Amino acid sequence: MSRLYDNQPLQSVPVENQTWKGEWNPEVHSGPGVLLDGVLHGRSRHVITDTNQKKSRYVVLHVKPTVAHRRKFDSRGIEIEPNFSDTQKVSKGHLMSSYKTEAKGKSDRLSTPEVISTVSKQDLSSLTSKHNRDGCVALWAREEQLDKIELENGDTIRLKTTADCPFIFSIAKLDTVTSQVSNYAGGETVGSSWTDKVMSMKAQDAPEPQDTGGAEDDEWDD
Repeated sequence: MSRLYDNQPLQSVPVENQTWKGEWNPEVHSGPGVLLDGVLHGRSRHVITDTNQKKSRYVVLHVKPTVAHRRKFDSRGIEIEPNFSDTQKVSKGHLMSSYKTEAKGKSDRLSTPEVISTVSKQDLSSLTSKHNRDGCVALWAREEQLDKIELENGDTIRLKTTADCPFIFSIAKLDTVTSQVSNYAGGETVGSSWTDKVMSMKAQDAPEPQDTGGAEDDEWDD
């Protein structure tokens, strides 16, 4: 049975009006950004008014990361799969009867302190500091980004940030029973290109043997 979207939980969050000194331009940040899973622990709503009287509406999600990786791009600027682990399993011998572990390169995985350090900006953090929760990172979503996604505290979500900053590029709600994306909003379709792996939780803990003679760990669930 389908469920109609109800934004009542969001509407119950009070709006905070704040003045920004200078021009509000969240696109000035650089860096690859972060891809993370986490649990939503709280929300706050903000209307930012800059010196040009431009108003921007945001919902700040206070998320406790469970697993995170740095986003990765090739030389053409196309996003590719991060290195989820610094090792991988490869088959050895005949009939793929055994495996060995070998170096794969530096992992793109980030600890929670590294995530917070990467995306937090002092001028933005000062606007949301009173809502801070221990071990959580404050991530900014435009109100329209959440128009078609219903979020409540305790939900498990998966998101990407735009550059090394707290602004959200895309966000998906995860069904913790089936480990599948159950609701999505953002700049691309779930499952496009390499996001078949990144934006979908695998159903098994280990990959099935492949005819190519190699196999990898399911690093996302490490």
